[in-house]
Amino acid sequence: MFPVLNPYGHVVYQAQRGDVHTVLVNGRIVKRAHELIGVDVAAARRQVEQTVEYLMGQLGSDAWVEGMHPEIPVTRVLDNPYTYTYAEKASRA
Repeated sequence: MFPVLNPYGHVVYQAQRGDVHTVLVNGRIVKRAHELIGVDVAAARRQVEQTVEYLMGQLGSDAWVEGMHPEIPVTRVLDNPYTYTYAEKASRA
């Protein structure tokens, strides 16, 4: 990355998690050298799996699949009144 005009915006919109070396939260280091510190990833994963299983059980498999793959409505492109073609420019000259 090489921010030229807006370094803060560049970091916010272009940086990925691999670009972050160290993170501090309330003065405590929670990530150093690209590794999380003091986080039990396996426990977090188990909690997420339990939550998903619970939700699937409450919703039912059909509703779960429908929620994971919603129907996307068809979109259409609206005409842009501010778009000019070469022919329109030539006729105005």
